[in-house]
Amino acid sequence: MSFFFAVFLANKHKVYEINNEVYANVLSMYLLKTEKWRITEDDIKMAFNHRSIEYIYEKDLTTAFASGLRTDLEALSRLTDLPTDWKEKDIEKAITNSDVIGLIFVTLLRKQFYSGATQLVDTGFVRIRHILIGCKILQDASDDKKNEQIQRETSQRLKLYFTERATLITGFIYEANLNNDLVENELDKAVNHAGRLLVNHRYLEDAIRTQNKAFLENKIVTDILHKMWYGEEKFLFRQVGVFILLALIHLLVMPVLMINITAPPLKWFYQKYDLPFMKAFIQMLGYLALLMTYAYMLLFNYLHDEFSWTDGIIVGWMISFSLNEIKQAIVSAIRHRFKRYMCNVWNLLDWTVMFVYASGMFLKFGNNVTHEDSTKILLVLTFILLSIRILNMFSISEYLGPKLVIIQKMFKDTFVFLVILTVIMMSYNVSYHSLLYPNSELSWSEIEKVMQNGYWTLFGEVGLIDSDTLADCTNDKNIYTSMILLLNLLIAIYSDTYKKVNDECKFHWSQIQTDFLEEYSIETISPIHLKLLMLPFGLVHVLIWLTEYCCFKIKDRRLNKIEHDDQHGSSNSYDSERDKLKENPMFVRVFLYNADYDLKLKSTEEAERLGAARSKGKIEITEEDKITKLQNQMDVMNRELKDQHKRSDETCKLVA
Repeated sequence: MSFFFAVFLANKHKVYEINNEVYANVLSMYLLKTEKWRITEDDIKMAFNHRSIEYIYEKDLTTAFASGLRTDLEALSRLTDLPTDWKEKDIEKAITNSDVIGLIFVTLLRKQFYSGATQLVDTGFVRIRHILIGCKILQDASDDKKNEQIQRETSQRLKLYFTERATLITGFIYEANLNNDLVENELDKAVNHAGRLLVNHRYLEDAIRTQNKAFLENKIVTDILHKMWYGEEKFLFRQVGVFILLALIHLLVMPVLMINITAPPLKWFYQKYDLPFMKAFIQMLGYLALLMTYAYMLLFNYLHDEFSWTDGIIVGWMISFSLNEIKQAIVSAIRHRFKRYMCNVWNLLDWTVMFVYASGMFLKFGNNVTHEDSTKILLVLTFILLSIRILNMFSISEYLGPKLVIIQKMFKDTFVFLVILTVIMMSYNVSYHSLLYPNSELSWSEIEKVMQNGYWTLFGEVGLIDSDTLADCTNDKNIYTSMILLLNLLIAIYSDTYKKVNDECKFHWSQIQTDFLEEYSIETISPIHLKLLMLPFGLVHVLIWLTEYCCFKIKDRRLNKIEHDDQHGSSNSYDSERDKLKENPMFVRVFLYNADYDLKLKSTEEAERLGAARSKGKIEITEEDKITKLQNQMDVMNRELKDQHKRSDETCKLVA
């Protein structure tokens, strides 16, 4: 029993009440740290609490909070603004509200008790999110140049092991989905629990944030995402035909679905149109139709001070576009994501498009002839912004998306190049013009001449400087074959950047794919160009629901609440989530947003628990080399020696 007292003496926190739970807690943490833990599944159900963290850190909570516990709590709670001056009671409450076993696992990795962390994972009580966070800690240890080479290799090897464990748990959950071997769920329909964990519970976001490429590129994870996107694991030609056919007839079918989605034929159509890919595909077709109409208006049907049929189509689409953006802002506020909505560049671009187009149309019918040029410029600018906006839609594709990521990352080099070019060009322009044309008069034409002369000279186009030689510029081939040094420099910069970004583009694109999957999973089936048509149907459904609620539901809810209070003194979080499900009427999910998306289903949590339990003993760590084994033995001996010295010092102090 000497190790009990060794743990208590090593820990500065005084324990006054010694009972069985405290002994079990101390014993478990001691055995984990000394890599001798062999506790059965029944025994692990003992009460682990904040003291477990103290026993691992061998420090009080406030000291441990400053030594890395704060970072772990931020990762587990997905908060980035935890205060640095928390008191011990606040830290204890934060630990209690989190998954203590998962926090113990992360703490063991941070203190580099790797064997203990591995033994804890093998019990099947550590969940996917904790494993992904642990992989990030191992990657940091592997990248730390201060650690020895053997330790860095061990950290990297354990990261691969834990990543394989996370994918194995995910695979077991998905396999249970396919075999319909699941617990009863709250949505009364087939639920892809593996997909909900990855996307709704934001495990995929955790993998992206921790840069776990092995988990993101695993076939099981990609199959689950394909299932969520397309309804099938593989995108087949048969599906292509079905999607194209549904897209062609959506103007006829969707108005009917706004009336009823539960009838057997209509239910199948609703399930197909409710797929994220189908929503994005129809949305993109709407954008393309708008751009074609807009281009026709600018080129062939632009009438100043007159309202053409193309103007009517574009104005109607823009009103629907405005309604859609307002709805997105409201939904983001309801889901507590409004800050994220405002920080999205594409949302800001959408509002800019609406503002620029509204300004252009206001000037067009402002009864002022002088505004004709300004109107045309604003409408052309709107077309340019809409064309840029549709690039975001193309980034959904796994073929085009990574390429667009490369272009986006390389734009930083372009911006730096343009800044350098502007500085050089301005200095050259002013110097060149001041020497050749002293005492010039200030005018717009003179400023244009200053910029034009220096610009063409800078690029070697000497023949384009004077207007007299402008007509003969196409006859001199030497002008166009001049060496452009700055452009060659830009190409060289691009080549270097491309090599760096190309290896990471799929990883960065996975973040875009995850955001799109969330956006179109929440979105209703109605595309932007049908928002105006959807509005009267939605109002009718709201009136019907209000009538039923006022006439029938209030009394029933009061009776159910009384019965519920009599039978259950308290309710857990899962019951509250189920109550939220009942509070969301059908018209909310059909006309506003998918309110079921953010629910934390008890069946999903149970499916993850079963998947983690099935993964026990399925993976063996790769056999370590002799040098690594020797290093581990030396580390254990050093820790035991330190503990022995501490016990001796404490004994001497007590005797004195």
